[in-house]
Amino acid sequence: MEEKIGGALRLSCPEGFHRMTDAEKSGLTTLGNGPWAGFSDPERHMIVTVGWKRVNALVSLLLTEKDLAKNAEKQIARSMRPYGYRFGKAVRRTVAGERAGGFRYGYEAQGVGMAAESLAMKHGKTVVYFHLYYREALEEESLPVWEEILASVRADPEG
Repeated sequence: MEEKIGGALRLSCPEGFHRMTDAEKSGLTTLGNGPWAGFSDPERHMIVTVGWKRVNALVSLLLTEKDLAKNAEKQIARSMRPYGYRFGKAVRRTVAGERAGGFRYGYEAQGVGMAAESLAMKHGKTVVYFHLYYREALEEESLPVWEEILASVRADPEG
């Protein structure tokens, strides 16, 4: 399944993923109110979300992926505090040829140990946020799927 993201990027999710319905998305309250798309694989117990926002040229020049990741971590830590938020480690990646900064963290959902990785990057005048949520016990199976999804992200020739 290939999807257009934020008018500038495309990404592919492996078989088993589907685009989340509005009802499924309504359960993810920590993502804010900007535009975003969500993809779920119930068999793998994985959710991938991608959010984006346009910024002006000056902000785009001044912000680094490190700044974006730091701001995202502050917001996520605050909103996930009721779920036992635990910072894991900082991560750096290349996505669609751009530097992305982020972090891994853990939390509890309905008594189940969960883990997540959040990444932030700039693509032109668009800031893009990628999030992966998975069960901690399934990390070995989940992270290669995440790598595959991130490797599929590319600039949209129509965007």
